[in-house]
Amino acid sequence: MTDFYSAPRHRFPAPSLRVEASAGIDDAQATVVLAYRSDSCTALLEQAIAGARRENAAVRAVHFESDTTTAPSTGALSQTKELADRLAEADLEFEIQRADSDVASQIIDLAEEWQAKLIVMPSKRRSPVVKLLLGSSTQRVVLEAECPVLIVK
Repeated sequence: MTDFYSAPRHRFPAPSLRVEASAGIDDAQATVVLAYRSDSCTALLEQAIAGARRENAAVRAVHFESDTTTAPSTGALSQTKELADRLAEADLEFEIQRADSDVASQIIDLAEEWQAKLIVMPSKRRSPVVKLLLGSSTQRVVLEAECPVLIVK
């Protein structure tokens, strides 16, 4: 007999978004969520590290890129490794996740799941027309997050 009312069972588990993590990340008591775009300024990471130290927290980063027509994914792995090295040098517990299809939802869900003390995000200047047509991940996170959001320009 077929059960049409229950959720379908998937044959394969969903792949983990975790790319890299420190050994003690799963034992961290507090979290700062970092939305890390590949072309972000150095101040973004500095603010996330300062926030994590201030809150005595681990950093859970979502690494995403801004695609270009010439090289949409060039350097992602090296930049992820560089980010991991910087967080390790700062002596912080950390986790780096690759971006899912909806970065704003991923950041909000990560913050809710780990009861984040702070979200640190980059800002990208966009015209009002582009915001109207495409929306803004930063705006959505600011409006929907349960914790403070620090926008770094």
